[in-house]
Amino acid sequence: MDPFTLQAEFKFVKELPKTKKNLEEQAKREVQERQIEEFKRQEKKMSEEQQQRLKAEKWEKAKRDQEEEKKKLQEEGRKREEEQQFSKLEGRLAKIISDLNSNNTSPEITISGIEMGPARWRILAAALEANTSLKELHLAKKCISDDDGEEIMKKIKQNHTLEKLEMQGNNLGGKTAKVAGEILEVNDTMKYIDLEGNELYDKDLKDISGIVSIAEGIKKNTCLVALNLSNCNLDIQCGKLLADALKVNEVIIHFDYRKNGFDLEIVREINQYLQRNKELYDKERMMEWNERKSVHKEDEYMEMLEITLQQEHMKKVNIMGREEATKREKEMRWEEERLKKDIEMKREMDKLMNEAKKRQEAGKKKGKRRGGKKK
Repeated sequence: MDPFTLQAEFKFVKELPKTKKNLEEQAKREVQERQIEEFKRQEKKMSEEQQQRLKAEKWEKAKRDQEEEKKKLQEEGRKREEEQQFSKLEGRLAKIISDLNSNNTSPEITISGIEMGPARWRILAAALEANTSLKELHLAKKCISDDDGEEIMKKIKQNHTLEKLEMQGNNLGGKTAKVAGEILEVNDTMKYIDLEGNELYDKDLKDISGIVSIAEGIKKNTCLVALNLSNCNLDIQCGKLLADALKVNEVIIHFDYRKNGFDLEIVREINQYLQRNKELYDKERMMEWNERKSVHKEDEYMEMLEITLQQEHMKKVNIMGREEATKREKEMRWEEERLKKDIEMKREMDKLMNEAKKRQEAGKKKGKRRGGKKK
């Protein structure tokens, strides 16, 4: 039976004698009443919690909408600022941006001596994203903020041609360091990164996510040879993360960690891994040198073989040439002899013809003389 029905029925029941059975009945009713009250209380509580949850969801949605609207307005403002700055570009910066967009840059670019700002950094970063001609980019001591550094790094992350990046002496922080680590995870061309003199770890905020990202990137990277993190406000915790990363990495041979708060044990550990990597690097270079030497010898042998074959061919050609010349010489002598014989024969024929003609003329003259005598 429904508890509410029981409650309704109990309201009309008169007080019964206090017998054992009636007392038990009354106790059951009291239990049921307490259950009903607890049910109502829970239902009310659930309703209030649901209302609170709905209010919180509504507030969160309004907050998200407000943030999205704010972000949209900021993005529109950034675009307008970039368009204005792009229209004002001139001189060396305008040429650099144009060359980057057309993949027609020199292998090395520096922004030294060019006035920059947030909008111009974003324009430069966008031009770097798909470029395939630039090898080295120098952005040292240009007062680049952490937000601008993060934007530049995000675009460089998509670039798979750049080999050297110098950003020392700027105002970079954890955001830039975080994306730098992401670059190390996926990039297969970057060989040198210099972030010296930037506060990559904020000890006051205790945000170590940027260094964690760099350490994870080092573990997965297979092409970076040199990394400069000197004077970047790193402590023992950061040093331990980087040492553990170098334990896994076998390609970095130059790692500048000076002017940081590393203890002696971490320094020894880092140097040990760098020494191991240098030995592996030298061994690999030696193998490549021996291979090139072997290939060079093989090339020399093939070249000598080719020369020998050419010489043999020339000998055969010369022999055939001499045989051909001898044959032609014989033919020419035969032809000359034949012509001489023809000429001699013609001379003999001419002589015989002349003699016959003379005899004929002499016979005619003799006949004429005989005829005159008869008369």
